[in-house]
Amino acid sequence: MPRVRTDEEIQQDVLDELDWDPEVEVTDVGVTVHDGVVTLTGTVDSFLKKWAAERAALRVEGVRAVVNHIEVVPRGLGGRTRTSRVPSRWPSRRTRRSRMTGSRSASRRVG
Repeated sequence: MPRVRTDEEIQQDVLDELDWDPEVEVTDVGVTVHDGVVTLTGTVDSFLKKWAAERAALRVEGVRAVVNHIEVVPRGLGGRTRTSRVPSRWPSRRTRRSRMTGSRSASRRVG
């Protein structure tokens, strides 16, 4: 009968496996274990690294399942959201209309 491994032993072995894997930075991944189910958290810059972390966890003896909650944020985006690229103050509709009207009136004056 195989020896039942504790969650702490599995967690340490998963961390060691992540540290050994050249595709994954162990500092980017958090590992928790409950009843042999490993949950991975953290942020990496590619899906390849996310999947490599999952494969590393699955290589550990005693792991029953892996829940992969690692977030992928491609390098260069820096966590910017769509709204963070929009200028903080757009001209109001009234300002745009008055600019358009003002330039048309000036061009129509014949003098």
